[in-house]
Amino acid sequence: MSAITVTCPYCQAETTVTQTDDYAPQFHPCPSCGRNFIAERHAGGLRVMRIKDAPCMSNPDCREVETSATCEE
Repeated sequence: MSAITVTCPYCQAETTVTQTDDYAPQFHPCPSCGRNFIAERHAGGLRVMRIKDAPCMSNPDCREVETSATCEE
């Protein structure tokens, strides 16, 4: 795990997030405004985004639904 300082996409406050070693996106709460944002590791560093602006595969909730192995018959 690594700690990285990022800027909240909502209030622009600097905050430190802890990311796991994999590339899965994660929700993080901003200590200043209290809103959750998404931080996602990629080859060039860390991408931070608002939940409503994130593509489905960058939103942990949507990603789980899209990649689940369940199937309705």
